[in-house]
Amino acid sequence: MKKKELLFENEVTLEDDRIMRLEYNLTVNFNAENGEPYYGIQIIKHTDDNLEIEEVGGLSYSKDKVKSIIKLLFHHVVTPISMVEIIDDIITLEAL
Repeated sequence: MKKKELLFENEVTLEDDRIMRLEYNLTVNFNAENGEPYYGIQIIKHTDDNLEIEEVGGLSYSKDKVKSIIKLLFHHVVTPISMVEIIDDIITLEAL
């Protein structure tokens, strides 16, 4: 079973004066073998009648680590289309 929790929300005025709303969610899945929670990220972009969603599940068993990544994405107004690449860069830089 998957759960999600809204952590942050941004509203941005685009060049054509439309409003883009971004939701940054913490997702929680549970390991089927031992029931241990593991955390991921979901970003939802709302513009007019359009909805764009991207999710990376199972990033870490550390809730605090995933929350800090979400906070970073929120502060830099990351959209769903670039989320996966940016998370990959963040994880790679942490490993150095």
